[in-house]
Amino acid sequence: MLRYDIINHLIKENDFKSYLEIGVFDPTGCFDLIQCENKEGVDPGVEYKENPVKYKMTSDQFFHFLDTNTLDKHPDFKWDVIFIDGLHISTQVMRDILNSLNHLSWNGYIVLHDCNPPSIHLAREDYYVDGKQQEWNGTVWKAIYWLRANRGDLKVQVVDTDWGVGIIKKEQSSTIPFDNPFYEYNQMCNNRKRDLGIISIDEFKSTYTSQPTHTIESYTPTSSGVKFKF
Repeated sequence: MLRYDIINHLIKENDFKSYLEIGVFDPTGCFDLIQCENKEGVDPGVEYKENPVKYKMTSDQFFHFLDTNTLDKHPDFKWDVIFIDGLHISTQVMRDILNSLNHLSWNGYIVLHDCNPPSIHLAREDYYVDGKQQEWNGTVWKAIYWLRANRGDLKVQVVDTDWGVGIIKKEQSSTIPFDNPFYEYNQMCNNRKRDLGIISIDEFKSTYTSQPTHTIESYTPTSSGVKFKF
C-alpha cells in the first residue's frame, strides 16, 4: 500500500469529491493514479518543467493568491483531501500544513509523504549531495513531531509505508511530551513510534474507515497562536 493507495482509500471510504496535490513533480507517480471527481495540482515546475499542473507556482504563491481572491477559485473553497509532497523542509512543510488546514473540508484529511526517514542521511536538509540528486526524505518529520506535541486539536499519525505517509485530521487528540526541542534525529529514533505516531497498514485500514454520522462539523483550533521553531 503506497501513498496513492492511502489517498484513494480515504476518498472512497468518505465519498470525497475534491483533491489537491501540492508538489506534483511527475504526475505519473501519484497524481494520475488518484481516483477523484475533481483533481487539481500545484507545482512551480522547477525540477520537472513538463508537469501539466493547473497551478504552476509555489505553494506559498498559491495560497496567497487564493486567500486574496486573485485565483480562479473562491477563497472559501474547501478540498476534501490535500496531499503535501513539495519542498521537504520542515518550515515549508509547516506553512503548507497550516495553509491547507484553512482550506480543508470539516471532515477532510491532509496527507503527507516522506514523514518517516529511516536514516539520518535521508533526513538531511539538502536534496543535493556533492551536486547530485540522491534519495531524500528531508525534515518533514519535524513538522509531524511538532504537531503531535503542540496541536491537541489535530489527530496526526504516520502510516509505516512508502517512506512514511502522514495523515492529519481535525480531531481532538492527546499530545505527546515535547522533550526533543532541538529536533535531534537520534533522539526521535529512540521514540519513533510515539513521536511520529507510527501505525501499520492494517491499523490504518481499520481506523480510517467511513466517517461516523455523529461527527460534529464545527472546529476551532486550540493553539493557532502557538509559534513553532525548527
